Amino acid sequence: MNRYEFELMAFLEKNGRSNYTMRTLSDRLEISGTMIMKCIEDLANAGMIESGEMLGVTEKGLEALEPYRVKSAVILAAGFGSRMMPATADRPKPLVTVNGVRILDTLLDALTAVGIKDITIIRGYKKERFDELLVKYPFVTLVDNDIYAETNNISSVMMVLDKIDACYLCESDLYITNPDVITKYQYASNILGSYSLETDDWSYQLDADGHIMNYQKGNRYCYNYYGISYWTPEDSEKLRSDFKQVYEEEEDGTGYFWEFIPLVLRKEKYAVEIRQCDKSDIMEIDNYYELAQLDPSYN
Repeated sequence: MNRYEFELMAFLEKNGRSNYTMRTLSDRLEISGTMIMKCIEDLANAGMIESGEMLGVTEKGLEALEPYRVKSAVILAAGFGSRMMPATADRPKPLVTVNGVRILDTLLDALTAVGIKDITIIRGYKKERFDELLVKYPFVTLVDNDIYAETNNISSVMMVLDKIDACYLCESDLYITNPDVITKYQYASNILGSYSLETDDWSYQLDADGHIMNYQKGNRYCYNYYGISYWTPEDSEKLRSDFKQVYEEEEDGTGYFWEFIPLVLRKEKYAVEIRQCDKSDIMEIDNYYELAQLDPSYN
């Protein structure tokens, strides 16, 4: 199916059979009404949706969506989180609680809500504390990165190269306030970002074809980088090869952030989209002061 058909099908699968107005579909999907009417006609003729007063996905439509369903996730959680001291004195940053909820739970709950339970977490600092997750999430696989303090997060990816395959690849220290940033289906490789007129943080811009360019720290008319990404099977295969080559052969290959490989070092091989979210959808808690502002118990 083409991109427009995919977006319509995924929307209907998520929201269920209903009487949707054309304005609602056009606004929610950001696709013209003319194109939506064409998609409805073509998909109905193919037996993938039922049309008329009520729109909904048929069994044949669900079968057509299945190749786009995300079945696994890899979460990088080995780091120390020094700027969160003293909250991280006895636990890694992803397990710090905010108003009684562990930061990492917000991501795990969003993943499991869309049926993803093949989840691998790479741990390092205070690694034994991650065993606590297994009480609530017994299906999670924990992998140790015992060299996390000597390398950057590319070493964590290297521990699970075989798991990088049509999956979500996520950082672990994002407090998710809108679980809808994790979706059941994905069409193209993408990274979450929120629009900014100007930022001094990690960010990127869009090229003329709607793909990521100019990934750097500090930017204007750009999108703030959030460490939640999806990679198609084709791009996953390239990532596995490029991660291995950079890590083993490049000078200081162990010192890279993983995203530098597809966005900077090997950017000509990838066409990565920005999946836009609102700044309110995800809270990045960078230091103890910000933590105390969100949770008075740390004051």
